[in-house]
Amino acid sequence: MPDTIQTPPQAPPKEAQPNSNSEVLRTPPKSKKPDAPAYTIKKKLKKLKLTHKLKSALLTHQTGQWFTAIVLIPWAIAAIYFTLIASDRYVSEASFLIERSDSGGGSIEGLSLFGVTPQASNDQRILETFIQSPDMLDYLNQEVSLRQHYIESGDWISRLSPSASQEDFLDFYRSHINVRYNDTNGMVDMEVQGFEPEYTKKITDLILSKSESFVNDISHNLANEQLTFVRSEVERAEQRLKDFTRRLLNFQNETGLLSVEEQGAALNGIMNELQAELIRSQTELQTLTSYLNENSSQVIALKQRISALQSQITTEKDKLVDSGSTSLNDLAARQQELQLDLDLATQAYTSALVALETTRTEASRKLKQLVVVSSPYQAQDAKYPKVAYSLINILLVLLMIFALARMIRATIHEHRD
Repeated sequence: MPDTIQTPPQAPPKEAQPNSNSEVLRTPPKSKKPDAPAYTIKKKLKKLKLTHKLKSALLTHQTGQWFTAIVLIPWAIAAIYFTLIASDRYVSEASFLIERSDSGGGSIEGLSLFGVTPQASNDQRILETFIQSPDMLDYLNQEVSLRQHYIESGDWISRLSPSASQEDFLDFYRSHINVRYNDTNGMVDMEVQGFEPEYTKKITDLILSKSESFVNDISHNLANEQLTFVRSEVERAEQRLKDFTRRLLNFQNETGLLSVEEQGAALNGIMNELQAELIRSQTELQTLTSYLNENSSQVIALKQRISALQSQITTEKDKLVDSGSTSLNDLAARQQELQLDLDLATQAYTSALVALETTRTEASRKLKQLVVVSSPYQAQDAKYPKVAYSLINILLVLLMIFALARMIRATIHEHRD
């Protein structure tokens, strides 16, 4: 086999290599905008960098540490509590007023529709005080175990402490009931808070029932006290009238005279007649002695008659006026005194009867009653706590504390320098 002649491999034909400069000119420029995934990653990195800076500012710098300790941490705790832990508090509302029977007569324009007078505001304020009183709290606690509800129903911050004193219980009750007097319409607006809607409405109903009994009791007690006093005065006047009537009757029975004045008038008439007869007899005696002898029978008879008349006149005069206590003059004074006492007692008794009737009428007109304008209802949604409102207020307070702390710190550093 003949040897094969190996020829060196021939290089492939060189292709025409383009000029680098011309290639660059012909290639379109690359876009400066990266693709979407790379841009998103860079953006996230920037965000992470800002977050890192924010953490560094809040935890490394002293001002940031103060801000974190004073503002952020307390506010975060408050936010966790109000959004996750705080118990819902339901509200039952009612509006009422105290109306009097004669309230329409003297009412002010604008308030006459409700029968409200300036004096009625005192009644509303008294009732407002009674609703927040320990007596009302004791009544509610006996009826619906209010203390147990406050202890068991709320969260560990909102509820009443099991070891709370009676004063703390009263303060807790007052913080969960809002009673205010409305000067515009004269009504009392009441708002009761509770941890259960049905229980809250029940509390409100009991408060209204007890308030109505309170108003009725006070109104009727005042009326009864007035009537009792006037009745006692009537009884006293009646007893005095009976006493003076009995005294006058006893006096008439003792003296045997129905009217001493009439008896005195009769004696005065008799004396006048005797005086006239005596004067006539004395005149006749003077006439007879002018032409008759002193010893004549006619003269002697006339003198005896004159003497009898004078004696009778003296006797009758002693009956009228004498130093003793049995004279008509003294008896007339005593009877007049007794009659005057009797007349005064009669007038007092008549006035007492009129006062009794007037008081009875006024008492019936001034009786008061509780008028419920807006009845309580059972809430469907919790009204408290107001999360956004509370958190905003807490944040503002914390910011004010932080600003005050910063100001105090700057003042201290300034004095050190």
